[in-house]
Amino acid sequence: MNSAGVRELLRPPPHRGPLIAAGAVALGVGIALEEIRLSDNLGTGVHMVILLAAGALIYWLGVQAPNEDGRPPAYQSVLLVIGLALLFAGLLTLSDVLGADFDGFPAGAIVWTSLLMAGFSLWPALERNSAICLLLATTFFAFALLAGWRFVFGEVGLTPYRWLLLALACGSVLASLVLREPAPRHAQQLVNAAGLAIATIGVLSVAPTVLGDQLSPALPGLWEVVLLAAGFGLIAYGALDRAPGPAYLGVLNTGLFVLAVATSGDDTLYWWPLTLLVVGIAMLGAGLRPRRPLPPEPRAYRSGEAPLAARADDEEIVVRIRED
Repeated sequence: MNSAGVRELLRPPPHRGPLIAAGAVALGVGIALEEIRLSDNLGTGVHMVILLAAGALIYWLGVQAPNEDGRPPAYQSVLLVIGLALLFAGLLTLSDVLGADFDGFPAGAIVWTSLLMAGFSLWPALERNSAICLLLATTFFAFALLAGWRFVFGEVGLTPYRWLLLALACGSVLASLVLREPAPRHAQQLVNAAGLAIATIGVLSVAPTVLGDQLSPALPGLWEVVLLAAGFGLIAYGALDRAPGPAYLGVLNTGLFVLAVATSGDDTLYWWPLTLLVVGIAMLGAGLRPRRPLPPEPRAYRSGEAPLAARADDEEIVVRIRED
């Protein structure tokens, strides 16, 4: 069988696409269980081959699947996501084979694997019009950015990572504005990427406290504002565009804001509770204030009666004719 025949064999026919995607899901879950249960029974090289081979096959099936009316069908998105996940695990295992130090935080390995995965995700996002792959590409780029900072500067606290995530979120929002008209689905996924970036800021600050680390510092006021603004903004975006993803992320960011403020150690109404209560009551009062009665509607024109504007035009024409 020549290369053209192999490529045609690996091009999922549309009517079998859902069946192939379901098989890919089952295969991916099975490989995950195999990797966990046999982690100590198989060599690292064997794990690498399994993950890379399965990931490459499923990813290629997703890339070769034809679009439907210029948009990727659901089964194609499933194939791409599972293939990319297995490829990422396989590349991390490859970095372990090449000598990456996984006893600590392998920042260097995460940088090059994430950049490579960003490229693998960006190609179907552009060539196959896959919006979910654009979200994955942005996520992998975020991994590379944060790990790269750690690789260059070492452990420097949470503040630099917060600023990097905020910059990534702002860049994603600006890019979504550019793509809003030509590619609305891609624009929506970039908004999701921005919401995930801001949510990560909240998780990095809230998780130690929730897990019992009483020495975790409170989230500074600036980042509380960022969390709250992102939460409200994403909920508004989701409501206006009828987009469930941003709305869910808005709820997540708002919940993280509540946790961050509630666990700050302050047991008074100052500052956030009082401010939000006053703003909420004021907005409700403005919306429910007594309404002024509308002025009466103008009477209808009688038969043969011209509107005032038309009469004004006719009179002006008559005046001009008399002057001439």
